[in-house]
Amino acid sequence: MCRGKSICTELGELPEHWPKDKCIELPKEAFEAVEEFKKAVNHFVEGNRELTITHINNICNEKLTYWFIEHGQMSGRHRKIITKLNRQPSIPIEHRDPVRSPSKLQNQVFERDNYTCRYCGIQLVSQDFLKKFMKCLDYNQFQKGRTNIEQHAIVHFMWPVADHVVPWNLGGFTCLDNLVTACATCNYGKDGYTLEELQITNPLLRQPIKSDWKGFVDKIDLLNT
Repeated sequence: MCRGKSICTELGELPEHWPKDKCIELPKEAFEAVEEFKKAVNHFVEGNRELTITHINNICNEKLTYWFIEHGQMSGRHRKIITKLNRQPSIPIEHRDPVRSPSKLQNQVFERDNYTCRYCGIQLVSQDFLKKFMKCLDYNQFQKGRTNIEQHAIVHFMWPVADHVVPWNLGGFTCLDNLVTACATCNYGKDGYTLEELQITNPLLRQPIKSDWKGFVDKIDLLNT
């Protein structure tokens, strides 16, 4: 277990071996889970619930959820412990952008970035689609849950978040020029740290991955039928 420890077994203690564009490398099972989920969705909209459940059950849910809790969401903290860079003080609240939540801009951000995490490159799914899919599927082994341990791994790895590149409490604006699409793993891993503190490159300096992937936005209406 890495929670509460000074070194993450997934990262190691040598910064020169760390990935430069994200806090931590996602396990291959996470990308395999994405493909299984895509198959599950396609079967569901075709009316085959049995095959949908089969592909949902093929996902390494417990293993990926454990990885997220122990390594993924803690990766920024573990980087900071090793680098020992001084934490920038938060700026007075009266000097911060009065708009903190990116909720009104997030769909624009997701569409611009082709529903793909700008840090790790994993494909993500529309929040609206995922919530509706879970409700329609009504399968007790595939839930959003209230705690990390209750949430299915697909939520940990495919739920999109509009991430502030420059943290809001350090003066970052809630605008398209400071927001990127991130998976929950990268968003929690980055936490409120700066890119300099984490020693990762600016995702805005890399073009979004070109793709036809649209996060199943085009299948939301199909769930009604």
